[in-house]
Amino acid sequence: MYISCYTIAMIDLTAAGLSKNEAICYKMLLTKRTWQPAELAKSVQITRTNCYKILDKLVSYGLAEKLDTSKKQSYRALNPAKLIEMLHENKLKQEKLEKELEINVHELQRDYLKVHEQPAIRYFQGKSDLKNIFLDQVNTKSPIFFIHTLAGIDFYGYSHMHNLRMLAVNNGIRRFALTPDTDNATVDYKETDKLFLLRRTWLKSDDYTAPVEWGAYGDKLYIISYGKEALGMIIESPQIAEAFRQLFALLERGQKSQSWYKELPSLAKRKAKVN
Repeated sequence: MYISCYTIAMIDLTAAGLSKNEAICYKMLLTKRTWQPAELAKSVQITRTNCYKILDKLVSYGLAEKLDTSKKQSYRALNPAKLIEMLHENKLKQEKLEKELEINVHELQRDYLKVHEQPAIRYFQGKSDLKNIFLDQVNTKSPIFFIHTLAGIDFYGYSHMHNLRMLAVNNGIRRFALTPDTDNATVDYKETDKLFLLRRTWLKSDDYTAPVEWGAYGDKLYIISYGKEALGMIIESPQIAEAFRQLFALLERGQKSQSWYKELPSLAKRKAKVN
């Protein structure tokens, strides 16, 4: 009996949503057939009043059963398999709370920025971590405006970079891009840009050669600098994001007003990857 009690005592049941005292009482119930509340309260060192409350809770969870006899009230443990069901329910509740908290934090952050005007900045490093920038674009669900750099394709490879871009497309998010005219650019862009929810403005091949992608979505500006070890950041600031969009619009209009713009693209060779 001592070994059994010791083994049971070492098991953590709080993941199923039980409080510390509820877990202690339930584990003690498991050690013998029936318990009277006074006896159980003494064994786990809590007051009788609290013990009754906890036992009623365990009954409501389906982990214990109340036995009414002509003599005294007693309780017994029910099958602990119920804990698995409670674990799954608790996990779903936790996921819901996390999503609600994430939404609420974004709203609180916007209110904070309006008052304090201090942008929140997050940093990212390396291939796997940078993916979080693209995932954040999906979660924000706002149109994306960005200046494209070929360095992203050099760093990730065409297929991997394409898959990262498609995260937004697959979630119905519109995109607006300034893209260089190079042999890596898509020659069939007129057909495929519609499929990819993209409005493209061409840049001459030597207009923008820096290995840095700039973009804005929602209240956020993002920067990805590609090198041997890529670095990225998200700056959450409504005014900074809006400033980028205004600059983007100026560049877009400036490009399209040039007499030579209608000749672009002249170097594009790649067929777009549609999937």
